Amino acid sequence: MNTDIETYLSNWQPQSVESTRSFPAEMYFDDRIYRLEQERIFGRQWLYAGHTSQLTEPGSYLTVEIAEQPLLIVRDLQNHLRGFFNVCTHRGGPVASGCGQSSHFTCLYHAWTFGLEGELKAAPYMQGAAGFDHQDYGLRPIRVETWGPLIFVNFDLQCEPLATQLGNLPEQYTRYNLSALKQVHSEHYEIDVNWKLYVENSSESYHVAMVHPALELFRTVNDLELNICQSTYSEYLPFLPHSDSIKYGFEPGLAIAGLNEKEMQGSEITLLYPNFAIVFSPTFVMARMISPCGVSKTQIRFDWMVPDTPEATAAENVAAVVSLYDRTVKEDLEMLKRVHVGVRSLHYTPGRLSPVLEIGTHHFQQLVMEQICS
Repeated sequence: MNTDIETYLSNWQPQSVESTRSFPAEMYFDDRIYRLEQERIFGRQWLYAGHTSQLTEPGSYLTVEIAEQPLLIVRDLQNHLRGFFNVCTHRGGPVASGCGQSSHFTCLYHAWTFGLEGELKAAPYMQGAAGFDHQDYGLRPIRVETWGPLIFVNFDLQCEPLATQLGNLPEQYTRYNLSALKQVHSEHYEIDVNWKLYVENSSESYHVAMVHPALELFRTVNDLELNICQSTYSEYLPFLPHSDSIKYGFEPGLAIAGLNEKEMQGSEITLLYPNFAIVFSPTFVMARMISPCGVSKTQIRFDWMVPDTPEATAAENVAAVVSLYDRTVKEDLEMLKRVHVGVRSLHYTPGRLSPVLEIGTHHFQQLVMEQICS
């Protein structure tokens, strides 16, 4: 069933999860929607970008692409984090690649050179250019702030502080002491589906029994604790009695010190609109970046953090923790490929959402619509 997307946007009104339907197919495949999302969602919200372990010294830098925007994050000589579009102000070439250490950045296209504060320091062969002033051609800045070691960026220089979007998350998860954990692994995935399909899948446990039967995360929906607050959605999942997770969580040197009893006996996933998810478990924390790379392509990066102990950082422990989620992620991605085909079908009709297990999906879709209709 095709939908007139302009009419859908103009007529949209907030609805409760008890009465709403999921998005029409055009919300996932229309190039106009994707452009609005780039401008009004990814162009205005705080976005997860990386971990400060890559930026330990003045001059250290990393590059990352989010929503098809190439970015450069650097620690300047005063030890402040700065961010810029990784786009030369001459003709758009990249001024840096990968990550590393440098006192300056030289465009890989025409060798314009910039300092750590984004200022243009050298522009070869520009003699005679009428009115040319180096001060007018610095790198375009972006906002950079952190939650512990987690780096967030915002393209809107007039945006509210990161703390506004985080709400009570830092206080809620303070016992995990993110700054004391060590990042030990990153894993990248790419999938040929719209980014919203992936976020929606991450926002509900409705699919777990069918897609991830080996996880046995919970016995009934009554085991789940769901919570919505501003730009966040969370699910707390208690471990099953006598499960390997409980035993694993209490092994010496593996558990995060200072957690309370509830935190030691379950895991929690929290999504921060629009591109960040974080999993808290007794033995690790995993941060997830979700980045659209086109209307039907999405990249996902998982950053793993564990206690900074010999037991937790041992290669065999890291491999065991990562392998569980690797299997789970691949199960999700395989199913989402099929969902992608189904949603594109000529006979796809938006379905009703479950008021029990899809309140996170509903919350996410409402946030999307509020932003692109603004």
